[in-house]
Amino acid sequence: MRLFIGIKIPDEIKKEVEESVISDLRKKIREARIVPSENLHLTLKFIGETSENNIPSIEKIIDSSIETFLPVRATVRGAGIFPDEKNARVFWIGVDSQGTLKKLNNIIETELEKAGISKKENRFKEHITIARFKSVPKIASLKEILERYKDEVFGVMDIIEIELIKSDLKSSGPVYTTLFKSRIKTI
Repeated sequence: MRLFIGIKIPDEIKKEVEESVISDLRKKIREARIVPSENLHLTLKFIGETSENNIPSIEKIIDSSIETFLPVRATVRGAGIFPDEKNARVFWIGVDSQGTLKKLNNIIETELEKAGISKKENRFKEHITIARFKSVPKIASLKEILERYKDEVFGVMDIIEIELIKSDLKSSGPVYTTLFKSRIKTI
């Protein structure tokens, strides 16, 4: 089964992103395959294909990894692409947690590697993928949209839940199913 550890995006931020960036991408970049609103998330750790037998261990790792964290306040702002303008494959919206999610990712990656479930990648970037490109879009259109949203604030979110999510790849796109949720303790 194909798994990742992620954070769901609040509806009000999804709506803001849809009415601005996604609307522009639909109008100006025909190569963009937009991520459906219900699938918008921040991937904390992509695990990939793993045995169902690993799920209890992954759940324990998530729970123990967040024990020392308080709810995380993150600002959803800016836009960018991976890997670069000439080879654009992914259009994303940035997330800024002042490094807290990077620390959490590092703990989770370390523990998953110790358990033999997933390798440590050390390439985590706080972002929400909002579109993928079938082919490289016109650079001028891409630059225009990136420039328009580079400093845009789409909202602030309080992260209190981390989820283990199963991704079933279908011809119509991935279908996500939450298998487990862990809540960050509040004071």
